[in-house]
Amino acid sequence: MAEVKLKDCYSARELIDYLSPLDRERWPRGHYVFRGQPCASYGLAPAAYRTNSFFTPNNMLGRLGKVQAQGQVFFEVQVLISFLEACDGSGIQVAGDSTELRQLLEQPDRYYIRPSEWPPKTVLPVLATAQHHGAPTCLLDWTRRSFVAAYFAASGALRSTQQQSHLAVWALNIHNHMAWENISLVKMPGGTSANLAAQAGVFTVSSIKATRGEHFESTALEYQEDVYRHQSEEQPGLIKMTLPVSEAGELLRLCSDLGVKGSVLFPGYEGAAREVNDYAYANLPNPFKNESFSGAK
Repeated sequence: MAEVKLKDCYSARELIDYLSPLDRERWPRGHYVFRGQPCASYGLAPAAYRTNSFFTPNNMLGRLGKVQAQGQVFFEVQVLISFLEACDGSGIQVAGDSTELRQLLEQPDRYYIRPSEWPPKTVLPVLATAQHHGAPTCLLDWTRRSFVAAYFAASGALRSTQQQSHLAVWALNIHNHMAWENISLVKMPGGTSANLAAQAGVFTVSSIKATRGEHFESTALEYQEDVYRHQSEEQPGLIKMTLPVSEAGELLRLCSDLGVKGSVLFPGYEGAAREVNDYAYANLPNPFKNESFSGAK
């Protein structure tokens, strides 16, 4: 299998210059989407497929043994049901919600029997909203804007309570996504979520490659053949750019200079507060790395 193209950057300015959308030779318009991660060692696996987080299928169902394919579907259905019930309690309308969707989630037996058919297109708008507000789903976030990915890598690295040496920005070539076999590119209308629109967000989703009764173990996107099938030397399928975490503050400041900041990416009070906290993490000495500027948890 082909490998990820690696680009190690040593300064925030070097990474910003490398990511510049004005470089059409490196980044042909519409050919790549981007993802920022606070730790370069993290793989490209959606939250619902991870095993090292708190809210996972293993923690929820592991007492029953290894999680099987239908158990993975059960976990993801329960997350969506819980998310919609919480939105009901808050009086929040969710894009894509409907009576038909509620009935599907109440009676999902078809997908327990044929896990590879999950998730159906009907649930994608709700999945997208849940994903953009922190619920674990089978979607993996990407953005069409390279500097947005840089912002999330820098902000995440500064906020992280874990020790890491490098952050990462990934670039995925989607030019031939219609030929992918096991991965789908999901584009949702901007009205699905204000955050989605502001962040120019898109998603990838991988099929559950297991049948009912089989143990399900996800394959991170960087190990999937679809990603590399139509790449060329000039247009790699997947690029991983790294930067020392010590440069995260400067990267965040450069993103802000370019108009990519919390108040823009998270419209509303949440974004305004996030921008204040970003300023603190990027500019102030902070011996309590796990505390926000406001002291809130």
